[in-house]
Amino acid sequence: MTFGKWFLLLNKRLYKKLTFLLILVLIPVLLIGYGSAAQEESGILTIALARRDESPLAQQVMQELKESSNLIRFVICDSPEASEKMVSDGKADAAWILADDLENRIYRFIQAPARRNAFVRVVEPDNSVPLKLAREKLSGTLFKYCSREFYLRYIRKNVSQLADVPDAELMRHYDEFAADATLFEFAYLESDGGQEDARNANYLLTPIRGLLAIVIVLGGLAAAMYYIRDEQNGTFSLVPQKNKSLVEFACQIIAVLNIAVVALIALGLSGLMVSWGREVAVLLMYALGVALFCMTVRRLCGTLTAVGTALPLLVVVMLVVCPIFFDLGALREIQYIFPPTYYINAVYSNRFLLLMMVYSGILLLIYWLAGKIPGKC
Repeated sequence: MTFGKWFLLLNKRLYKKLTFLLILVLIPVLLIGYGSAAQEESGILTIALARRDESPLAQQVMQELKESSNLIRFVICDSPEASEKMVSDGKADAAWILADDLENRIYRFIQAPARRNAFVRVVEPDNSVPLKLAREKLSGTLFKYCSREFYLRYIRKNVSQLADVPDAELMRHYDEFAADATLFEFAYLESDGGQEDARNANYLLTPIRGLLAIVIVLGGLAAAMYYIRDEQNGTFSLVPQKNKSLVEFACQIIAVLNIAVVALIALGLSGLMVSWGREVAVLLMYALGVALFCMTVRRLCGTLTAVGTALPLLVVVMLVVCPIFFDLGALREIQYIFPPTYYINAVYSNRFLLLMMVYSGILLLIYWLAGKIPGKC
């Protein structure tokens, strides 16, 4: 029988197994579930915004704040009282209330920076670190509205040579000089670029990559159980014992690649993909690592019952230990035991891509050594 026929038959039989189909269905379920969550307004903090009059500038500031961050959820309230009630009811972490006649209030503050001329009232139940950081967002947003007045005031006070230049002319030079470039540039360590789209994706979607990685491992463990059942049924009885490892690897890699293809499509739809070339290369390396990991688990466990018992435990441990929802630095060494750690990091780091290759080699060695143990095959 040719390799092509082997591949087709091993692939076809997978789609006759209900558990394998359920694993495939799990991928779009995860994608749809997280996609729905991402469409909802959410954030680490909830800030209630309000204004004391119908000032267009105040409305502009509130709208800019609302659209400025995925990490902070801004809610625009109809009145200052409503925003303060949200804080007192525990529905908001703070309220930012813009003063009436905001433009003139900003001008008065610049002329005399004092508490009596403050133009934003901040209501908070406590002075926590997240709220302090959130106020930096407020300061950054308001700075550009204040900087124009500061600029004119400084020129009029300190540059007498420009005393005859009208304000409009000075502001024209100010606007021409203003640049849109950002002060900071963010990049992943040892990355090759191309991660901008993934980095800007909704932060709620970021665990999808790790969850898909675990689903691929789940499919590999299911394939390991199928192989044990096949051995019990004598499906590969005509295959020489020395070639059984190759047959097991074929069963594993075919199952893992089938799930990996669906996972790749899911990543593309979620907007987390860094680039097709990088994603495909990393997924192929990950498929190899997962296949060897599941083969090693199968050989160490030995029986169908043992693998079935280990499966949910491994999934739970990977969810907790691997950097999916958060990265526990204290468990960094334990993370390296499980394949999702390498996949999550290898997309952005060439070092982890190399480590994943080393990891696969170590798994192959453990698999071979485990086969030398009496009773293990």
